Amino acid sequence: MMAHEVNNTVGPVNSIINMALQQKNNWEQEQGHLLKNALQVAIDRNQNLNVFMRNFAELVKLPEANKKRIDLVLLVRSVAELMQFSTNGKTIRFEFHLPEEPYLIFADVQQLEQALINIVKNAIDAIETAGEIRFVLDTAQRKLIISDNGKGIAESDTEQLFSPFFSTKKDGQGIGLTLVREILLNHGFEFSLKTIAAQHTAFSIHLG
Repeated sequence: MMAHEVNNTVGPVNSIINMALQQKNNWEQEQGHLLKNALQVAIDRNQNLNVFMRNFAELVKLPEANKKRIDLVLLVRSVAELMQFSTNGKTIRFEFHLPEEPYLIFADVQQLEQALINIVKNAIDAIETAGEIRFVLDTAQRKLIISDNGKGIAESDTEQLFSPFFSTKKDGQGIGLTLVREILLNHGFEFSLKTIAAQHTAFSIHLG
Protein backbone atom coordinates (compact mmCIF):
# COMPACT_ATOMS: atom_id res chain seq x y z
CA MET A 1 0.00 0.00 0.00
CA MET A 2 2.86 2.37 0.82
CA ALA A 3 4.52 1.65 -2.54
CA HIS A 4 1.20 2.23 -4.29
CA GLU A 5 0.83 5.67 -2.73
CA VAL A 6 4.43 6.62 -3.53
CA ASN A 7 3.84 5.69 -7.17
CA ASN A 8 0.68 7.78 -7.27
CA THR A 9 2.81 10.80 -6.41
CA VAL A 10 6.05 10.07 -8.25
CA GLY A 11 4.35 9.96 -11.66
CA PRO A 12 2.61 13.34 -11.67
CA VAL A 13 5.37 15.12 -9.74
CA ASN A 14 7.99 13.87 -12.18
CA SER A 15 5.78 15.02 -15.06
CA ILE A 16 5.56 18.49 -13.51
CA ILE A 17 9.31 18.76 -13.02
CA ASN A 18 10.14 17.39 -16.47
CA MET A 19 7.72 19.83 -18.05
CA ALA A 20 9.34 22.69 -16.16
CA LEU A 21 12.83 21.63 -17.18
CA GLN A 22 11.91 21.17 -20.83
CA GLN A 23 10.08 24.45 -21.18
CA LYS A 24 11.96 26.80 -18.89
CA ASN A 25 14.13 28.12 -21.72
CA ASN A 26 11.15 28.70 -23.99
CA TRP A 27 8.91 30.58 -21.59
CA GLU A 28 8.87 34.33 -21.80
CA GLN A 29 9.47 36.32 -18.65
CA GLU A 30 5.80 37.17 -18.12
CA GLN A 31 4.98 33.43 -18.09
CA GLY A 32 7.41 32.71 -15.29
CA HIS A 33 4.55 32.33 -12.81
CA LEU A 34 3.54 29.09 -14.58
CA LEU A 35 6.86 27.53 -13.66
CA LYS A 36 6.59 28.82 -10.09
CA ASN A 37 3.07 27.42 -9.67
CA ALA A 38 4.02 24.04 -11.15
CA LEU A 39 7.00 23.63 -8.85
CA GLN A 40 4.97 24.76 -5.83
CA VAL A 41 2.39 22.03 -6.53
CA ALA A 42 5.21 19.47 -6.60
CA ILE A 43 6.73 20.76 -3.37
CA ASP A 44 3.39 20.84 -1.51
CA ARG A 45 2.44 17.36 -2.67
CA ASN A 46 5.78 15.86 -1.66
CA GLN A 47 5.54 17.46 1.78
CA ASN A 48 2.05 16.08 2.36
CA LEU A 49 3.15 12.65 1.17
CA ASN A 50 6.12 12.79 3.56
CA VAL A 51 3.86 13.46 6.55
CA PHE A 52 1.35 10.80 5.47
CA MET A 53 3.99 8.11 4.92
CA ARG A 54 5.79 8.86 8.19
CA ASN A 55 2.57 8.44 10.16
CA PHE A 56 1.69 5.31 8.20
CA ALA A 57 5.08 3.69 8.80
CA GLU A 58 5.05 4.46 12.51
CA LEU A 59 1.76 2.71 13.20
CA VAL A 60 1.69 0.16 10.35
CA LYS A 61 -1.97 1.04 9.99
CA LEU A 62 -3.95 4.11 9.06
CA PRO A 63 -3.46 6.64 11.87
CA GLU A 64 -6.45 8.15 13.60
CA ALA A 65 -7.58 11.16 11.62
CA ASN A 66 -5.94 14.37 12.88
CA LYS A 67 -8.95 16.51 12.12
CA LYS A 68 -8.56 20.24 11.70
CA ARG A 69 -10.63 22.90 10.00
CA ILE A 70 -9.72 22.85 6.30
CA ASP A 71 -11.06 24.45 3.13
CA LEU A 72 -12.47 21.62 1.00
CA VAL A 73 -12.75 23.85 -2.08
CA LEU A 74 -9.04 24.64 -1.93
CA LEU A 75 -8.14 20.98 -1.40
CA VAL A 76 -10.24 19.78 -4.35
CA ARG A 77 -8.71 22.36 -6.68
CA SER A 78 -5.21 21.49 -5.47
CA VAL A 79 -5.73 17.77 -6.11
CA ALA A 80 -7.24 18.48 -9.54
CA GLU A 81 -4.27 20.66 -10.48
CA LEU A 82 -1.88 17.89 -9.49
CA MET A 83 -3.77 15.17 -11.36
CA GLN A 84 -3.94 17.18 -14.58
CA PHE A 85 -0.29 16.21 -14.93
CA SER A 86 -1.18 12.52 -14.70
CA THR A 87 -3.70 12.08 -17.53
CA ASN A 88 -1.26 9.86 -19.50
CA GLY A 89 -1.72 11.76 -22.75
CA LYS A 90 -5.51 11.58 -22.65
CA THR A 91 -7.64 14.61 -23.45
CA ILE A 92 -9.53 15.11 -20.20
CA ARG A 93 -11.39 18.24 -19.20
CA PHE A 94 -11.90 19.01 -15.51
CA GLU A 95 -15.16 20.81 -14.76
CA PHE A 96 -15.82 22.44 -11.40
CA HIS A 97 -19.11 23.24 -9.69
CA LEU A 98 -17.71 24.56 -6.42
CA PRO A 99 -18.61 27.49 -4.17
CA GLU A 100 -16.70 30.70 -4.76
CA GLU A 101 -16.13 31.07 -1.04
CA PRO A 102 -14.23 28.59 1.19
CA TYR A 103 -16.16 25.56 2.42
CA LEU A 104 -14.80 24.52 5.80
CA ILE A 105 -14.93 20.98 7.17
CA PHE A 106 -13.09 19.09 9.91
CA ALA A 107 -10.74 16.56 8.32
CA ASP A 108 -7.18 15.25 8.22
CA VAL A 109 -5.83 17.10 5.17
CA GLN A 110 -3.11 14.54 4.38
CA GLN A 111 -5.47 11.57 4.56
CA LEU A 112 -8.30 13.23 2.66
CA GLU A 113 -5.88 14.37 -0.04
CA GLN A 114 -4.74 10.74 -0.50
CA ALA A 115 -8.35 9.63 -0.86
CA LEU A 116 -9.18 12.30 -3.44
CA ILE A 117 -6.05 11.52 -5.47
CA ASN A 118 -7.06 7.87 -5.70
CA ILE A 119 -10.63 8.75 -6.67
CA VAL A 120 -9.50 11.10 -9.44
CA LYS A 121 -6.87 8.61 -10.63
CA ASN A 122 -9.56 5.94 -11.02
CA ALA A 123 -11.72 8.40 -12.96
CA ILE A 124 -8.78 9.14 -15.29
CA ASP A 125 -8.14 5.41 -15.78
CA ALA A 126 -11.81 4.85 -16.66
CA ILE A 127 -11.59 7.29 -19.58
CA GLU A 128 -10.08 5.67 -22.66
CA THR A 129 -8.87 8.60 -24.78
CA ALA A 130 -10.99 11.68 -24.10
CA GLY A 131 -13.62 12.70 -21.59
CA GLU A 132 -14.61 14.81 -18.64
CA ILE A 133 -14.24 14.63 -14.87
CA ARG A 134 -16.65 16.78 -12.90
CA PHE A 135 -16.26 18.03 -9.32
CA VAL A 136 -19.51 19.05 -7.62
CA LEU A 137 -19.80 20.27 -4.04
CA ASP A 138 -23.42 20.37 -2.89
CA THR A 139 -23.29 22.48 0.25
CA ALA A 140 -27.00 22.02 0.97
CA GLN A 141 -26.64 18.25 1.16
CA ARG A 142 -23.03 18.40 2.40
CA LYS A 143 -21.95 16.13 -0.42
CA LEU A 144 -18.90 16.03 -2.70
CA ILE A 145 -19.37 14.19 -5.99
CA ILE A 146 -16.56 13.33 -8.39
CA SER A 147 -17.93 11.88 -11.62
CA ASP A 148 -16.58 10.82 -14.99
CA ASN A 149 -17.95 9.79 -18.38
CA GLY A 150 -15.67 6.79 -18.75
CA LYS A 151 -16.48 3.16 -19.42
CA GLY A 152 -18.32 2.63 -16.15
CA ILE A 153 -18.44 -0.24 -13.65
CA ALA A 154 -19.97 -3.63 -14.39
CA GLU A 155 -22.85 -4.46 -12.06
CA SER A 156 -21.15 -7.74 -11.15
CA ASP A 157 -18.11 -5.82 -9.84
CA THR A 158 -19.96 -3.24 -7.75
CA GLU A 159 -20.06 -5.19 -4.48
CA GLN A 160 -16.33 -5.99 -4.58
CA LEU A 161 -14.95 -2.56 -5.48
CA PHE A 162 -13.69 -1.78 -1.97
CA SER A 163 -12.42 -5.29 -1.22
CA PRO A 164 -8.65 -5.58 -0.67
CA PHE A 165 -6.72 -6.75 -3.75
CA PHE A 166 -9.78 -6.71 -6.02
CA SER A 167 -9.21 -4.74 -9.22
CA THR A 168 -10.93 -4.42 -12.57
CA LYS A 169 -7.67 -3.19 -14.14
CA LYS A 170 -5.29 -5.56 -15.92
CA ASP A 171 -2.31 -4.51 -13.80
CA GLY A 172 -4.25 -3.19 -10.81
CA GLN A 173 -3.24 -4.01 -7.24
CA GLY A 174 -6.67 -3.54 -5.67
CA ILE A 175 -5.27 -1.17 -3.06
CA GLY A 176 -6.40 2.32 -4.06
CA LEU A 177 -10.10 2.01 -3.24
CA THR A 178 -9.31 0.00 -0.11
CA LEU A 179 -7.29 2.95 1.17
CA VAL A 180 -10.06 5.37 0.14
CA ARG A 181 -12.54 3.29 2.13
CA GLU A 182 -10.35 3.24 5.22
CA ILE A 183 -9.73 6.99 5.10
CA LEU A 184 -13.40 7.88 4.65
CA LEU A 185 -14.45 5.47 7.41
CA ASN A 186 -11.73 7.03 9.56
CA HIS A 187 -13.54 10.36 9.10
CA GLY A 188 -17.05 8.99 9.62
CA PHE A 189 -17.99 9.95 6.03
CA GLU A 190 -20.51 7.81 4.16
CA PHE A 191 -19.66 7.16 0.52
CA SER A 192 -20.70 5.30 -2.62
CA LEU A 193 -19.28 4.50 -6.04
CA LYS A 194 -21.55 3.41 -8.85
CA THR A 195 -22.35 3.84 -12.50
CA ILE A 196 -25.62 5.78 -12.50
CA ALA A 197 -26.17 5.72 -16.26
CA ALA A 198 -24.19 5.13 -19.44
CA GLN A 199 -21.01 7.21 -19.29
CA HIS A 200 -21.86 8.54 -15.82
CA THR A 201 -19.99 7.02 -12.90
CA ALA A 202 -20.03 8.96 -9.64
CA PHE A 203 -18.10 8.74 -6.38
CA SER A 204 -20.18 10.46 -3.71
CA ILE A 205 -18.89 11.47 -0.28
CA HIS A 206 -21.36 12.53 2.40
CA LEU A 207 -19.47 14.92 4.65
CA GLY A 208 -21.60 14.27 7.74
